[in-house]
Amino acid sequence: MGRPKLRTESLRTDLCASALRLLDGGGPAAVTTRAVAAGASSSIAAVDELFGGKPGLVRAIHAEGFRMLAAAFAALPPPKDPAQGVLDWAYATRSFALAHRHLYEVMFSRPFAEFDPDEEDLRAAEEIYRFVLGRVVAVVGPVRRRGAGRDAAIGLLALVRGLVAMESAGVLGSTPASRDRRWRAALTAAIRGIAP
Repeated sequence: MGRPKLRTESLRTDLCASALRLLDGGGPAAVTTRAVAAGASSSIAAVDELFGGKPGLVRAIHAEGFRMLAAAFAALPPPKDPAQGVLDWAYATRSFALAHRHLYEVMFSRPFAEFDPDEEDLRAAEEIYRFVLGRVVAVVGPVRRRGAGRDAAIGLLALVRGLVAMESAGVLGSTPASRDRRWRAALTAAIRGIAP
């Protein structure tokens, strides 16, 4: 039997990676402290010590999801025009949500009873929101009324979340072409609606 791993930042990273693998493979039900510890060749005691138990582990997964999504946005090329910038953001969100369905659910739907995000946890989403707001304000143009950009950004975020939910549930269309068409139609209409 090998020596136990030291409870270091490296082990914390390994445990978080183990939790993400389990989440991707089997959804929230697969993420138990025992399975996470086994996946990192560690112990439940290490999970408790490094994360404060399962709530802290889910908190770390939640934060990692937002870090990964922010990195996906940062990798987008500069948009050719403001409308394209919004489309690029929306499609990057779609790609992330389809590739990491259960992680996206942790970020936005609260499937773990053990985790109730507090203000600090919700700050993880701020970078995402600022990115979206910047892209949307570029379409809205000079503010016609106070808060117009913010209102449009919240509306577009809700639209994208709804489209992701429908596609994940299998009710957005029966073929890739029909799903793509509905994404484009909804986004194009929304962008026209917020443009001056």
